[in-house]
Amino acid sequence: MTTRALTLVCLLLSATVVGIGPALADQSATVDDGSLPLASAEQQVVTGETSIAPGTELTVRLRSNDAAAPFLHQQTARVADDGSFAAVFDLSNVAPNTSYELTIHYDGQTLAERTETLVACDGDCTDTVPETPTPTPAPNDGVVQVTQGEVAEIPVAIDGTETAVFSLGGDDVNYLVNASLIDGDGDGTVTVRFDTANAGTDGETLSVADASDSLMVTREETELPSTLDPASYEYRVFYGDGTDGRADDVGTLLVEANDTAEEQFAVDDGPEFGFERSVYTTRQGGTARLTVVLADAEAGTVSIGGRESGYEINATVRDGDGDGTVTLLFDTAAAGRDGTTLTAAAETDSVTVEPGSEVALDTRLDATEYDLTLYRGDGATDDAADIGTLSVQASNETTNDRATATVADGPTNGDGTESGSGIPLEPGSLALGAGGLVAIVGLGIILRPLL
Repeated sequence: MTTRALTLVCLLLSATVVGIGPALADQSATVDDGSLPLASAEQQVVTGETSIAPGTELTVRLRSNDAAAPFLHQQTARVADDGSFAAVFDLSNVAPNTSYELTIHYDGQTLAERTETLVACDGDCTDTVPETPTPTPAPNDGVVQVTQGEVAEIPVAIDGTETAVFSLGGDDVNYLVNASLIDGDGDGTVTVRFDTANAGTDGETLSVADASDSLMVTREETELPSTLDPASYEYRVFYGDGTDGRADDVGTLLVEANDTAEEQFAVDDGPEFGFERSVYTTRQGGTARLTVVLADAEAGTVSIGGRESGYEINATVRDGDGDGTVTLLFDTAAAGRDGTTLTAAAETDSVTVEPGSEVALDTRLDATEYDLTLYRGDGATDDAADIGTLSVQASNETTNDRATATVADGPTNGDGTESGSGIPLEPGSLALGAGGLVAIVGLGIILRPLL
């Protein structure tokens, strides 16, 4: 293992969300017994308490233990100020008496796990969803402090504007990343989470604390040869879509040195089969990057959408370069219409669309959320291995044609999108980077109507 990898492993293991005292090993969660058992009905609510910081998102997962009645449901739950959380599920299509595993996850760790059995619904089984007000970020006076390896939470005020661009770093610190922000819940604030352990790597560096808000990287971050240096990093906020002119707000991210950064830890570095992230975001006309971790599997099958969303496509992916992952490029402008909807970002990987699986559309893909389902092997089965969500957000275009605009100050990827943005270039174009041709499999796909 390289020094870089060992350092990152150390930081990841020692990392805590900024503002939390206990280390990851001390973080825990419990499920309220009063919220169980869950019934075979709509609006079933799992509640509990956790030591994780308020505002943090947990993942609550329900997975069947019964091969005859397979199901997998996953929801995010925001931690309230008092440490409580609630996740809402629709289990109306799951048969009663089905045994399942209930698990709570955070930052790759399983915080709680228990086995339960779904009961039959007798009468009104609708659970009450508890009120969990959005935690208010503490005033930071423009300065946010974080230790190497931790996750900084930076509140960005975007009152009076629909979008803003967040820019962190600059030439003076040899690191820069830009991202556009959208305040999805209208509370006037988007809390940006900056993972210092992932900075300058292939991992996810920027995200949002509130699932209703959204973030899209518009300038690919600077690649770093080692861990992000301890230093002061200026962040700037520009209201609108670009970074021209004077910033509307300026602050400082102070990254402090981690004395344990050079320690080495023995870890199990074997990746798990599944989606790299639980939620992916893009805009209408844009190209979403969906990374699938195949681990030791020869192939995986991805299903996007379903009957409820009005669109669906299935494809089998194979890892050709041996890195254990395949990044799918989903072209929302081509979805359901003429053109190639799914390709692989790496020329050595392959994507084969199941003939007749894609639903034909008369207009461009709707701005809504689409289910992502991953199956092990070649072809969709009844046993899903992982699930996720693709959120397609409305663009400002008034035409159904492919978007032609690009976001300012961003280099392009080899897949024809701006680095990290998922926004396509010219209609029908496909830019080629140093990596060569993008693998395209399954041309001449036959579209089908939604049944």
